[in-house]
Amino acid sequence: MHIYLTEWLPIETMKNCQLRALTKLIILPFVLLIIASCGSNGSTDNATKESVTTTEGTSVVSDEQSSTTGVEQSTDPVAEETPTTNQISFQNDIMPIIESSCARCHTGIGPGTPHALFETVADVSANAFAVAAVVEAGIMPPWPASDLSVGFRHDWSLSQEDKDLVTEWTRSGGAVDIDPATKVIASEGVNHLVAYDQELFPDGSYDGEKGQTDEYRCFIYDPELTEKKYLTGYEFIPDQLQVVHHMVGYRVPNDLLSVAKQRNYSDGQGGWSCFGGTGLGGDQIGTLNQMITVWGPGGGAVQYEEGLGLLMEPGDFFVLQVHYHFDVEAPADNSTFRTKWSSDETTEPVELIQYFAPAEIPCSINENGPLCDRNASIRDRLDSYDGDGVQANMVLNLCGYTPEDFAHMTDGIASSTCDQSARLNGTIVSVLGHQHNIGTSFRMTLNPDTPEEKILLDIPKWDFEWQFAYYPTEQIEIKKNDVIRLDCTWDRSLRPSNLEPRYVVWADGSDDEMCFAIIMGNRTN
Repeated sequence: MHIYLTEWLPIETMKNCQLRALTKLIILPFVLLIIASCGSNGSTDNATKESVTTTEGTSVVSDEQSSTTGVEQSTDPVAEETPTTNQISFQNDIMPIIESSCARCHTGIGPGTPHALFETVADVSANAFAVAAVVEAGIMPPWPASDLSVGFRHDWSLSQEDKDLVTEWTRSGGAVDIDPATKVIASEGVNHLVAYDQELFPDGSYDGEKGQTDEYRCFIYDPELTEKKYLTGYEFIPDQLQVVHHMVGYRVPNDLLSVAKQRNYSDGQGGWSCFGGTGLGGDQIGTLNQMITVWGPGGGAVQYEEGLGLLMEPGDFFVLQVHYHFDVEAPADNSTFRTKWSSDETTEPVELIQYFAPAEIPCSINENGPLCDRNASIRDRLDSYDGDGVQANMVLNLCGYTPEDFAHMTDGIASSTCDQSARLNGTIVSVLGHQHNIGTSFRMTLNPDTPEEKILLDIPKWDFEWQFAYYPTEQIEIKKNDVIRLDCTWDRSLRPSNLEPRYVVWADGSDDEMCFAIIMGNRTN
C-alpha cells in the first residue's frame, strides 16, 4: 500500500509482487521434482498396488485399508523404507499443524490467493511434497514477523519441531491414517466478519483500461448514519482482485458530502481520480478526512477488541481510495465494504497514528539515465500523478535529512532510519508496517537505545504479499514523550529489468517506494 504523509499512502505496485510470486511458482516445481525423485526409492509399483496414488505422487490409504473407525497406520511402502524412532501419525501430528496454520487460507475462505485448496485430507496428501517444500523454504505459512518482535496473537508461524514433522512425513510418503474424505477445518476462525450490520457498495463502478497503471480512484461509501456510532469491525472485499492492489479508507465529515458528489462521475465513471488522498480538502491527519481503514495484500477483516471502536458522527461517510494497476484486462470493479457498528456510549475510541522514514534509493553505480537525477525523477513522478502523490521531500523534512545524506548509497542497497515522537498517550492495539516491492527489511522500535526498548515489529525479509496488522499479546503503554524509530532497507536488484533506471523516491506508484508504519492505539488522556 502507499501512504501519504498526510494520509494512508497507496498500496503500491503489485506488478513486482506478481513477479516474485511467479518466480516462486517457477522455482517450486523444480524443488518438488528433486524432492519427489529423492523420496521415491523406486517403490512406485508397490505403492500403486497397496495404496491410492494421487497425481502428485503421494499416497492416501484406500477405503479397503481403513478400519471401521477410519483410523489405521499407513501401509505406504515408502514410509516403511524410511523408519523413524517414533512413527509419524497424520491424524495426531500433521493434521493439527494443517488446521492451525494452513487451513485458514487453503480452504479458500481466508486472506490471500492460495494455489492449492485443502478441502479434504486427500488434498493435503496430494500436495504433500509441495507443502514440505514451502515450509522448508520459509514461504508458508506467511508470518513475516521475527521472534525479535513483541509477542503477537494468532501467530501463524511454525516451530522447528513442526517443520521437521512435516518434512519427515513427506519423506515417508505423505500417507494419511484417517479417511481421505475427512474435511479440513481451520482450528481458528478465518479473518472474515462473522456478522456485520451493513454491506456498502460504491456510488458507481470503475473500469480502467489495460496498461493504465497506478490509478488511484476515490469512491463514496455512505453508511447514512443518523446518530453517533462506533465502527467496531470492517472488511474490504475486492471485486476484481487481479487489479485492486490496496485500499485506504477515510472518515469524511458530512459537510464535504456535496463536494464528493460533485467529484463523483466527473469523468463519466464512478468515483474520481485522487492521487495524494481524497482530494476533498480538510485536515488529512486530524479529525477531518481522517484515514481510519486500510486493506492490503494478504489482509482480511478487522474486528476490534470488545469495548473499542472508531468514532463516526451523524452524516459522516467513507471515501475509499482504491489503487488500481491494470496490467491485465478486467471487468468494472465494484468492491464491497462491510461494516459492524456499536451505539454503546461506553465504547473507547481508537485511532491510527502514522510514522514515516525516508525512501531514497539512488541509481547504482552501474546504472545511468536521465531519471537517475533525483529532481528529474520527482518531476516525472509528479507529471504521472496529476501533480500530487510525491511525498519524498515532506518525509525528508520531517526526519531532518537532505538528499545528500543518501547520495553515497550507490551499491544498489539503500537504507533509512527516522525517530519521531509517539503522539499518543494510551495503549497500543496493533502495529503495521509498509514498504513496496524492493523493500528487504522493516523494523519499528519503541524507545530505542534505552532500558525500555521494545521492538514492536521486526520483519527481516519483507514480503509485499503479506501485509497484516499485528496485535501484541501484552499491553504496551505508550506516551507522547516516547520515541518511535523506523528502519527500512531496499535492494535495487529486485526492480524488474525492463524498467528505466531511476532514482527511486517516496511516491504513489507501484515502482516507487515507502517506509511507513501505523500504530493503532487507545488514547487514555
